[in-house]
Amino acid sequence: MSDDPELLGGAVLHGGERATLTLQREYPHPVAALWTALTVPEVTRRWWAALRADLRPGGEFSLMWLNGDPAELEWWPGRVTELDPPRLLEHTSSEHGLLRWELEPVEAGALRARTRLRLTNELEGEDAWVPMSLAVWHLHLEALERALTGGAVDWLDWSVTSSARLRLLRAAYAAHLPTP
Repeated sequence: MSDDPELLGGAVLHGGERATLTLQREYPHPVAALWTALTVPEVTRRWWAALRADLRPGGEFSLMWLNGDPAELEWWPGRVTELDPPRLLEHTSSEHGLLRWELEPVEAGALRARTRLRLTNELEGEDAWVPMSLAVWHLHLEALERALTGGAVDWLDWSVTSSARLRLLRAAYAAHLPTP
């Protein structure tokens, strides 16, 4: 993996006790496929988390990360704050602040459809969490690509299979972060 910040695809803006993380990726899939991956529980669990959602402004958007001891997993409550299907989903998360997912078609057509996904995550708290958050989102967005083609993360093995890559990504992001 290159440590070029452009290739890492993460940007960070600081505002006092807040950090705004932005990651952008393009996927060779139509907007509808990515919308499904963000909003349908059977698909979200293949790359991100278990989901309980009421897709309307103010509706529930609770997540359960699946990479841990199944007996200790818990729901992290959240709410839909903005919704414009299939282009925009914004929601809160008790553990990850505000998450905004924007989908934009880059190319249309059945054979050449491409979609740009822009993830913005507003975090509060210590700067030490920023490189780790960027690294974890990076891994989830890679897993999204696999989920879009039918793959799924093996959550019981996630910690083992991703730990080395996570350390590399975290170090690469940390090396390119601005000092707040």
